[in-house]
This record gives sequence, structure tokens and C-alpha cells, in this order.
Amino acid sequence: MDELDIAILRRLQDDARAALADIASEMGKPRTTIAARLSKLEKDGVVLGYKAVLNPFALGFNVLSYVLLSVKRGAPEVDKSIQYRVTEKILRDADGKDLPWVEEAHIITGAYDVLLKVWARDIRQLSRFLVVYLTSLPEIQRTETMIVLEIVSDWRQRRLPL
Repeated sequence: MDELDIAILRRLQDDARAALADIASEMGKPRTTIAARLSKLEKDGVVLGYKAVLNPFALGFNVLSYVLLSVKRGAPEVDKSIQYRVTEKILRDADGKDLPWVEEAHIITGAYDVLLKVWARDIRQLSRFLVVYLTSLPEIQRTETMIVLEIVSDWRQRRLPL
């Protein structure tokens, strides 16, 4: 990547809806050059995609929490660990039931195995998720939940340094 690629990426992080003609004009380059560079960045997997960034609070998700899971040990199945399979199940279930929205899921090191970033509509929904749903999964040994009191910054407000 050179300085032009970096400039294009910075501009897209600020506004992914910017027209290629506008970006080209700002950078003093032909539109075809910007389009070719962007196409290469997409093909190389640097740019993963484009999507609307939604405000969870505006959509009624008023409680943000991080949930740590400890998962029972066992043999992996078809190259997937038990931690991975349990996490996939939680993500599938959270998309189809009256459960909180799991925005992120990570398999981690340390005292716990999985970290979930969970948005609930209210404390009751979060409580049902923790006390009813997660305890129904036999693979989960214990959980720890941290409720966010205030968001200082998250990925929606920040951009990757280039």
C-alpha cells in the first residue's frame, strides 16, 4: 500500500458513501485510478465491505454488556472447538429468538473462554439471557457479566490508524 491507498482508506472511513468522483477530485487523481485502487483493496481483503452503521440505542437496545463464558473442555469436532460451536449456537439463537443482540463474539485466552458483546432492550431481557438461556446450555460452566455504564468511545466513532 502506498500513500494514495492510505488516503483512499482514510476517506472511506470518514464517509463510505463518498462518490468516487468526489474522492478523485479531492485527491487530484482520475476517477479510474481511484476505482482501480479501491477494487484492488477490496480484492486483497483490506476493504471487507460497506454497510450502514446503526445506533443500537435508537433501535431500542438500551443495555450494553460484556459477558464472559467458561466452557467445558472436550475434544474438537470437525476442526471446531467446543468454545467455537457454543459461540456459533448462541449467535444463531440470538438472531431468531427474543434474546439480546450479540454484536461481537470472541474466543479468548485467560480465565474465560468466550467474550460476548451483548445489547439488550432492557435489564429484564439481559437477565433472561443470562439466567434462563445461558444456563440452559450444558457446555457453559460459568459466566461473568459486566454492564456498561457509559460508552466513552467504540468502533462507530473511531477509525483504524493508517
